[in-house]
Amino acid sequence: MTNIPADRPGAICSLEELERRLAAAPAFRAAHRRPFIVLSYAQSVDGSIAGRNRERIQLSSPESMRITHGIRSLCGAILVGIGTVLADDPRLTACDGAGRQPQPVVLDTHLRTPPAARLVQRPDARPWLIHRHPLPDARTRALRAAGATPMACAAGPDGRIDLAALMGLLCANRVDSLMVEGGARVITSFLRCRLADLLVVTVSPRFVGGLAVLDAGQFEGGLGIHLEEAVYRQAGPDLIVWARPEWGPR
Repeated sequence: MTNIPADRPGAICSLEELERRLAAAPAFRAAHRRPFIVLSYAQSVDGSIAGRNRERIQLSSPESMRITHGIRSLCGAILVGIGTVLADDPRLTACDGAGRQPQPVVLDTHLRTPPAARLVQRPDARPWLIHRHPLPDARTRALRAAGATPMACAAGPDGRIDLAALMGLLCANRVDSLMVEGGARVITSFLRCRLADLLVVTVSPRFVGGLAVLDAGQFEGGLGIHLEEAVYRQAGPDLIVWARPEWGPR
């Protein structure tokens, strides 16, 4: 497959271009009062990000995984939902050898992260567990003792973490750039709230018939997001889509 070059100025379609753009992330945070957000995930051709029963499946090839880990190493923090932690037990590390690791952040409304989770047991970072307030002190103490940092955040009317409040919390903690990896509910929430500045989507050449990337229960009438500056690159057998979401009027 021939790479399709970016024909518009400012398009981001490589790790090198992303690194250059993120050099201005501190100024972006100061201007917008939130981090620059890269929403990145892998899906099958039919839009599945996990198996039918939410079981983990390997969708990314080694070549596309190198891009994923490169994005992790460039961003100041990486965010997933508690469902991903419980299903996959990820470490949320960058394995590109550069030595820089993103700050792990978990949306964990009720603090269900197991103290023995691999990201809690990491010796190099204390994951931020974003939960609603108040919760039993014993739970926060146990997780803090295990190696995590529970952080209270306002909840929305639906009882989940309010993403606008989360942006303020991350901004206050000087997070300039954020990589959002999933799962489906988190991806949908960030898109619904228009909290994405760059999409990097790995499309694996297979059909799965599993968990859809968009959680249809979170929106009515569709999302209606148009992608601008879309560039398509091949990485091994996978297709990598780099694009900027164009947010129209609400």
